[in-house]
Amino acid sequence: MNINIKANHIRRFRLLVATVSALFTLNLVASSRTSAEESSRFVVVPVDNPQYCGNELFRAFENYYSPRISQLHSRYRLAEVVAGGSDEWKRILLLRHWIKSNIAIENDNPTQTRGDTFAILDAALMGGKFHCTHFSIVQHAVLNSFGYVTRRLGCGPGLKDDGGHHGVNEVWVNKFSKWVLIDAKYDAHFEKNEVPLSALEIRDELWRDGAKSVICVVGPDRRRIKPDSKTGKSETRPDTYRWCSWETDTNRFTTFPARPTSTLIMLEDDIFRINTWYRDGKPHWAYNTPYLIATTRRDWIEWTPNVITSNVTIEGGKASGFLSSCTPNFRSFQNMGDDGTWRDCDEKVEFSLDRRVHNRFRFRTIILFGVAGPEHRVEIAYKPYKS
Repeated sequence: MNINIKANHIRRFRLLVATVSALFTLNLVASSRTSAEESSRFVVVPVDNPQYCGNELFRAFENYYSPRISQLHSRYRLAEVVAGGSDEWKRILLLRHWIKSNIAIENDNPTQTRGDTFAILDAALMGGKFHCTHFSIVQHAVLNSFGYVTRRLGCGPGLKDDGGHHGVNEVWVNKFSKWVLIDAKYDAHFEKNEVPLSALEIRDELWRDGAKSVICVVGPDRRRIKPDSKTGKSETRPDTYRWCSWETDTNRFTTFPARPTSTLIMLEDDIFRINTWYRDGKPHWAYNTPYLIATTRRDWIEWTPNVITSNVTIEGGKASGFLSSCTPNFRSFQNMGDDGTWRDCDEKVEFSLDRRVHNRFRFRTIILFGVAGPEHRVEIAYKPYKS
C-alpha cells in the first residue's frame, strides 16, 4: 500500500514537472515569436539623403589650428566681408567678390612676388596685378580659412589651335551637397537651370551638346553674362572646361613655405582615352609622367566632404545606428532633439521607437570651423506584422 502511494506521488510529480516544462517552453516560444513580430513591424524607410563617397585621392587639408588662419582673417578683416551673407553659399560668393574687387588682372606680365596668399594680397592692395593662378591661390586660402573645403584645378579647351590654360577652384557647398566650380578672376561660376555646376558637370555638358543649357553668372547677385573674347573674358566660356585636372594637395596655405606637389588627377573615361589634351600647342606636360593620376572612378574625384552614411539595426522597440563620414577638421556628429536644437552625439546612437508615429531622426557633422554638413535623415515606420 505504501509502495503504491509512493508510486502515485512520483507519477503526479513527474506529470507536474512535464506540465510546467511544457508551459515554460510554450511561453518562451510565444515570447520569441512576439519579439520577432515586434522587430519585423518596425522598418527603415528609404530616404533621399546626400550620397556618401569616401576620399581616396586628396590627401591633405588645411589645418584649423594654424596661426595663418587667424592672421588671414584679422589682416584683411574677412569677418566684415561675410557679414551680409545669410547662408554658406552667399558668404562664399561674397568672399569671391571681395577677391575680384581687390586684385587686378594682368595675364602677360603679372607682378613678381612669392606664390603665397599674403604676398599676393599685399601686393594687390598696393596696385599689383595678377593672372588666374594667383587668383586661385588666394581663393583657395580664403575659402578654406572659413572651413569651406576648396581645391585648385587647371582647365583648358585642350585643342591644338585653342590650347590655353586657366586656374580656378572648386568648393564643396553643403547647401547643395555638391562641388561647385568658382572663378575668382572673373567673380563667376556656371549654372544650369539655376543649379551651380561642378567642373565635370560643365565638361559633360560641353562634350554632349556644346553646353547649350549652361550659362555663366557673375557677382553675388548672379548676373548673366555672354562670354566675349574681345573683352578678354574668353575664359568665361564653358569651352574652357573641356579638360580638367585637380591638384592632390589641398593644404598649400597652412603648410607654406613647403612646396606643394605637382601631382594632378584626371578622369580616365572614353573622352580621356580617345582624345588628347593640348596645352599651348603640345600634349599636356603631365602625360607619361609620374605626376599624372588617371582614375576611372568619377566618385573618387567628386567625393563628398561632411556627408554622413549610417548603418541602422532594429531590435524590438529600439533602434541603433552607426554614423560615419569623411570630414576634414571634424569636430563631432550632431543630432536634432525634440526641441529643434542640435546637440553633439557619438558615432553610435540609440533611440526608442514609437509605433504610433513615423519616427524621424536628423543628424549632421560639425567641423572645428563651425560649418555644418548636409543633413542625414533616418526614418523608421511601424507596419503591422503579416504572417
